[in-house]
Amino acid sequence: MSFVPTPIRTEQPRPGRHRAPRGAGSDTTLVPRAITGRHRAECQRSGGLRALATGTIAAGLVAAPALTSPASAHSTYTVQSGDTLSSIAQNVGSTWRDLYTANRDVISSPALIYPGQTLRTSGGSARQAAPTSSDGGGSAAHATGFTQKLLAEASQLEGVPYVYGGSTPSGFDCSGFTQYVFAQAGKSIPRTSSEQAAAATPVSGDDLRPGDLIFYSPGGSVSHVAIYAGDGMVWEAPASGGQVRYAPIWDVARSYGRF
Repeated sequence: MSFVPTPIRTEQPRPGRHRAPRGAGSDTTLVPRAITGRHRAECQRSGGLRALATGTIAAGLVAAPALTSPASAHSTYTVQSGDTLSSIAQNVGSTWRDLYTANRDVISSPALIYPGQTLRTSGGSARQAAPTSSDGGGSAAHATGFTQKLLAEASQLEGVPYVYGGSTPSGFDCSGFTQYVFAQAGKSIPRTSSEQAAAATPVSGDDLRPGDLIFYSPGGSVSHVAIYAGDGMVWEAPASGGQVRYAPIWDVARSYGRF
């Protein structure tokens, strides 16, 4: 009896359902077309969203307004009667040195300011006003014409080095400085600090005015002299190694005199 083998039926893939990559071998995994298409669409959609997000962020960065500092509350200040550079500095949140530096074009000395002056505090322009001629009090805002000239002359010498025995703008000692400044303002006074103290008319601390001399005597006798500038400040040639400066009154034994 002969055996006739039954033919084995092989199922062919349905057209369009699977497609092998071109040139693929028999061991290449077949990828459904529908999945491939959906993946491509998702990638395209994801890329589009990223591009949109990037564009939106970029647009936001460009459109955001730049931050700017608020304008200063003070740009100029008009000097009032009784003001000093120190009190103005405190009001505007500055220092008298900064105000003096910013207004050197209208302030000849930090001790000489006048009601009506417009001072620069944080920009803008400064404006000079005609000085008053009233006298009295401890502020240079109430200085006489002589005192105004005296203090202006003193301020012009700021920074001149201290030189023992010096009495010229190339170098001063304390009394050489006071004698020179008084001479430039129109008054002749003695040369040494002790001679100046003896020749001056004594005044009390309560009556001290800008332009008066302050005589320091920490050791019992006069050893230093300075020109009172008002508001507790003086012009002086301090000591060896120093320079003519605008500085606070020394807290040592002292007396006062007027020429």
